[in-house]
Amino acid sequence: MSEIYIAFIVRKPIPSIAVFITLLPLILLVVRKAYLDPSFKLLLFYLFAKLVIDLIMLHSASLHRNNLIFYNLSIPLFYALLSGMFYYKINSQSYKRLLTFTMVGFAAFTIWDIFHSNSELNDMHNHRAVLYSMTVQGVLIIAIILLYFYEIIKSLQIPNLLTFPFFWVCSGLLLYFSSLIFIAPVLHYTATWNNSIDLGIIRTIPFIFEILCAVLFSVGIYYFPLKDYAKQ
Repeated sequence: MSEIYIAFIVRKPIPSIAVFITLLPLILLVVRKAYLDPSFKLLLFYLFAKLVIDLIMLHSASLHRNNLIFYNLSIPLFYALLSGMFYYKINSQSYKRLLTFTMVGFAAFTIWDIFHSNSELNDMHNHRAVLYSMTVQGVLIIAIILLYFYEIIKSLQIPNLLTFPFFWVCSGLLLYFSSLIFIAPVLHYTATWNNSIDLGIIRTIPFIFEILCAVLFSVGIYYFPLKDYAKQ
């Protein structure tokens, strides 16, 4: 079995690195005890869930099994955890209520998208990636981050953003989801188990930004604790 995994990793080095690099911020979160902050605790849950799902997907792909159902089901879970981080950072109660509404609404939308994108839901072998949900998730996360930046800049509570841990987390998310907004819809048509279309370097772009995202997460966690900076 190990030979199968090694062969897959050698054949797909960038996607494989994107899976295992999640261990870096995950370990740092525990070592630096960043999970004491509620937002970073949700980041810990997100990274752990992401690592587990990515390993399951790597296992399935190594055995030439369709793993897109895990990709689809992870979308509302990841959005709930990521948007939940900002729930603890944003001060406005109206924005917090809006965040809660988007979590519920987006979960319902993703369920609809899974059914819409797969007319034969029981056919796991030909299961396809969702058509709209990943793009909508990217737009929502980017909008939330910009809203958060607007709030902290307006409040002038943070003297140096470059040493503020959550700034680096936001930067990583901005990079990753910006790369997905236009590529995600294409995956519905190209990421099929039979007769898949080779997009070349375009297919690896999300994985490259996923690696950069994990690195930026690690930089932010390294700067934890907040010390004299604003504790929101």
